[in-house]
Amino acid sequence: MAYRTSLVIGGIVVVLLILLGLVYFFTAPSPAVPTPTTPTPTPTTPLYTPITTPGPTPTPTPEIRVPDKIVIGLTISLSGTYAKEGQMGLLGLQTAVKWVNEVYGGVRIGGKRVPIEIKYYDDESKRDLVVSLYERLITVDKVNFILGPYSSPLAFAAAPVAEKYKMVFINWGGASDLINQQGYKYALTVWSQASRYHATSLEFIAKVDPTVKRIAILYADDEFNRVVAEGARKRARELGFTIVFDRSFPRDIKDFTPILVELKTAYPDAIVAGTHFANGLLLSKQLADLRINVKFLSLTVAPAVPEYYASLGILAEGVVFPSHWEPGVKYNPEVASKIGLEFFGPTSDEFYIMFLAVSKGQQPSYHAASAAAALILLVKAIELAQSLDQDAVREAFNNMDIMTFFGRFKIDPTTGYQLGHSMVLGQWQDGVRVIIWPPESATSKYYYPIPTWEEKLAGKKAKP
Repeated sequence: MAYRTSLVIGGIVVVLLILLGLVYFFTAPSPAVPTPTTPTPTPTTPLYTPITTPGPTPTPTPEIRVPDKIVIGLTISLSGTYAKEGQMGLLGLQTAVKWVNEVYGGVRIGGKRVPIEIKYYDDESKRDLVVSLYERLITVDKVNFILGPYSSPLAFAAAPVAEKYKMVFINWGGASDLINQQGYKYALTVWSQASRYHATSLEFIAKVDPTVKRIAILYADDEFNRVVAEGARKRARELGFTIVFDRSFPRDIKDFTPILVELKTAYPDAIVAGTHFANGLLLSKQLADLRINVKFLSLTVAPAVPEYYASLGILAEGVVFPSHWEPGVKYNPEVASKIGLEFFGPTSDEFYIMFLAVSKGQQPSYHAASAAAALILLVKAIELAQSLDQDAVREAFNNMDIMTFFGRFKIDPTTGYQLGHSMVLGQWQDGVRVIIWPPESATSKYYYPIPTWEEKLAGKKAKP
């Protein structure tokens, strides 16, 4: 019985094995047929699971985040030593804002037109206040860009703050060469260097009257006028003049009498002085009081401000001054095209007319024009960069060589020195500021030698 059972079980096993064999035979894959193609190498299995990175695909240019307005901050001297110049600068900025927003239609960036706004504080002509106020503009007010203050001493105080926060520093009101010698990456200058101011005056004298040899140099003891004097000394020696008097004075001087008594005994033929408005006005009055007559008198800053003549009247006749811009200069698209430059902004005539409207009839000085030009140049740089990034805008400034109503603008990319702008000499003639030099820019013939103080007090004017 046991033997029979074993046979049955064995038979069942055999049947199962046969059935499994048949299933495998009919379901197993057929052997691959070799093909004549070259076999592809089998990749080596990595020792780790790689993180796969998608291949490069075209990515759209990121949309520029454009604010509702672009805020430009600065301090401006509305009181203190530099009040007259600062007030002019503010009127110039307000004129530029009006042109950008109402005439031009706003900054063209990211396919939009964005208005600009200026945020400013009165720095009271004080260095310490300048530092704290620029800190506030950048860290509290969070302005998009900054412009410098008026004057070299205050620009010296503000520039390190801009550098600290990596903000472009557009210096429209400080001409001292030293500002651009500090290695700042973000500072750039709109004006010609201070060392050129009286170099132009001396070149004029040498050309017009070769008999003049005795020169007196007076200058305020500040960053700007020290460089003015240094430039005057250098150019005077190069032109063969003899410097018979060379003296500095405190910026806030109240009485020039002791200095002028000594100067009078030096018998200069010409005086070139480095001043600002307040001390330049005082110097002019006291030169008249002491009847110190010379053939040529040139002062920085003071005579370029309209209030100079309003304060001195006929005593201002014939006084000369270096200037960055004067009403009557002809900077426009036609002039730019002749020398292969792009023109941007209002023309000189358009700026002048618009300024009269903003200032309610005041005449613009070059301080007003340079402040306005700085803002207009910033607009152009933003548009070229198509960005509000400080480094991108600074790079755009490096690549600009254009003309505005203020003249040509081109900087040294490394130092920020102004290379393109040229200065002119102005003179008060019959109650009006005119351009007398260089000849190609002149709006009037020069009056030389200037009338004596006695002649002016008797009614004589500097009419060519």
